[in-house]
Amino acid sequence: MYAKVYGATLDGMDGVIVTVEVDISQGLPVFDIVGLPNQAVKESRERVRAAIKNSHYEFPMRRIVVNLGPAEVRKSSSGLDLAIAIGILAASGQIKLRKKALQTLLQTSLFVGELLLDGQTHKTRGILSMALASTEYGLHSIFTSEDNIGLLKPIKQLQTYGARDLERFVQILEHRDIYESIDGETALVEDVYDIDYADVQGQDVGKRAMIISACGFHHLMMVGPPGSGKTMLAERLPTILPSMTWDEQLEVTRIYDVAGLLGESTFIRKRPFRSPHHTSTIISIVGGGTKVKPGEITLAHNGILFLDEAPEFNSIVLDALRQPLESHRISISRYQGTYEYPAKCICIIAANPCPCGYHGDVHKACVCTSTAIHKYKRRLSGPILDRMDLFISMERPTLDDMLGISGNCISSADMKEIVNQGRKAQEIRFKGLSFTHNGLMPHQSIRELCNIQDASWHLIGELFEQFQLTGRSFDRLLKVARTIADIEDCPYVGNEHITEAMMYRYNF
Repeated sequence: MYAKVYGATLDGMDGVIVTVEVDISQGLPVFDIVGLPNQAVKESRERVRAAIKNSHYEFPMRRIVVNLGPAEVRKSSSGLDLAIAIGILAASGQIKLRKKALQTLLQTSLFVGELLLDGQTHKTRGILSMALASTEYGLHSIFTSEDNIGLLKPIKQLQTYGARDLERFVQILEHRDIYESIDGETALVEDVYDIDYADVQGQDVGKRAMIISACGFHHLMMVGPPGSGKTMLAERLPTILPSMTWDEQLEVTRIYDVAGLLGESTFIRKRPFRSPHHTSTIISIVGGGTKVKPGEITLAHNGILFLDEAPEFNSIVLDALRQPLESHRISISRYQGTYEYPAKCICIIAANPCPCGYHGDVHKACVCTSTAIHKYKRRLSGPILDRMDLFISMERPTLDDMLGISGNCISSADMKEIVNQGRKAQEIRFKGLSFTHNGLMPHQSIRELCNIQDASWHLIGELFEQFQLTGRSFDRLLKVARTIADIEDCPYVGNEHITEAMMYRYNF
């Protein structure tokens, strides 16, 4: 007796459809699983055996061989339990459905779920990636735990059936016309925040830099004494970024689902804001580990990666961010294969000017030696600083600032309107191209797309020679100037835009 069912496993960020073949033959009672299963899949033998018995079905006391294909892909998901159990029940004739109808149903359906010993199903990590892979594979239905249903509702291409236990899944297969699949929904929900830039007193330069960063997708570094508002500015950056599109929400939710960080089976609507502690390891930042998972830079995809107290991070950790900050992807190689994760985020770095935090402060004297200050600054390597588009020096707010007397208390809504205006110009400029923001422009496109006035090239040349800019810094200067021009709704880049962009080239 033979049955063929489809399950799924994870390979990095991607779901992989697994062909589950079950053969039951005469011989001594044996239950073997072949096809490069890992320990979690091997242990499914006992889970499946107990789940079938406790769901009031008979576990065949014969020779049972389960083959998981493709054989070269390591199977690492306990979500294969359900597919194996359904395959055994189908091969042993315990699913009361005509043979041809059952074969047709099994060949067009995906079964994903971890089984408990009593037959109940458990939530499966990475279900969203598996479901998307099934649509590409040509499967039309998915049977999974009710705990996974919230993530699968928006996928309209799939008929989704959820149940709490194995017995109910068999009932759905036998009487599918009675049970309705879960309807899809892709409505976008406007993100609402409980923080606002109106809470930040003063810091006009900081707010201006945040607008430029959000508008053009530019990395930013803030240097200032403790209490100057660096963290407040960074935490509020998501409030002025455009709301995520449906595709962005899907991508971010997939990442968090694979990482096992979704507390509830619902889509992530707000842009991620990740702020790892400075004691974080390199694996936690870039990803990896024994069971390869996304790191903080991937969890910040389509959002913000905030590195507070950046000089306190291990230099090896910071230097590992060089490549992903440029390519917006990160590849992790292990003996079992290479995993590639997306890493397109705005990186915000905050630092004190010295170990005590008061170097250059007019109100409090610095107690650090010149050697200590130099050593502190050297913790941030030149290549990392070279990848920052904007540098701002911050001062502690005055009493007038704190009391709101000095004036500018621009809100996040007002700043977001400015950002949206600038992004519309970029959307038109980059229509049909592989990049969408000024900060992502490749070198070969800058002169063609920045539209710099001929008269401004003389100023650019002087700045290049005077400040000995690197090639990367030079490109970033022009891209920031282009963003400033977009904010001002100016079709060309002039001297005033170049000059302001150069103001943000302060070096640590």
